Amino acid sequence: MTKSLFERYYTMHEKRAVMLDTQYRMHEDICKFPSEEYYEGKLKTAVTQPSSVLHVDERTMPIVFGDVKGKTISLVVNTAKGNENSKANMEERNKVIYIAEKLVKTAKIEQQSIVILSPYNAQVSEIRDELKKRKMDEITVTTITKSQGSEWRYVILSTVCSLPSEEIVSEPDRAWLSKHLGFVGDPNQINVGITRAREGLCIIGNQDLLCCSTAWRKLLDHYKLHNAVTDAEKISVHCA
Repeated sequence: MTKSLFERYYTMHEKRAVMLDTQYRMHEDICKFPSEEYYEGKLKTAVTQPSSVLHVDERTMPIVFGDVKGKTISLVVNTAKGNENSKANMEERNKVIYIAEKLVKTAKIEQQSIVILSPYNAQVSEIRDELKKRKMDEITVTTITKSQGSEWRYVILSTVCSLPSEEIVSEPDRAWLSKHLGFVGDPNQINVGITRAREGLCIIGNQDLLCCSTAWRKLLDHYKLHNAVTDAEKISVHCA
């Protein structure tokens, strides 16, 4: 069940499969990590390079990870399938809304050009309700899974999962990872989430916890090489 039908088909018919190796969506800096990690470095970029309005220490950043030591809480949320237990993180909610508001009011990015993604329905609901209060409900807020196949100029991703530093173990086993990260560490989820943006991708989360996941550790190592990991409070938005 961990392997999709598409992956099975590709394995069965590998000699006949043809990889589409040129992408026309993302800034090349956004594309570089998924190309190296998921597509054997074969993904080429054929798009005019836009200039991001995301900044860290006065540097323009098409990609940025903002570290937030928030608190994960459990909430009951109503979905199409009925009530379900889900997770939210108020500190991350406040930060992604702040960044979205700056994109709209400072950089004059149209609300329809922005999406806020999260793995959890409760976080989506919390963010959506707050945006409505601020009259910014034309910004799309949805789960990573539902975003597949779509694209926006700017993507803000809230990972939600967090733990106090003293509770994070250095060599976690599978059960620990399942309890504290769950499907947030799923490489397919990560790949979908980080490949929706055209101009700017801003990820918000607890980097110490996320580094317990091999997939996230690789992404964060790549971002660190590009000086794209910072405290979330240092992320700013400049005029386009």
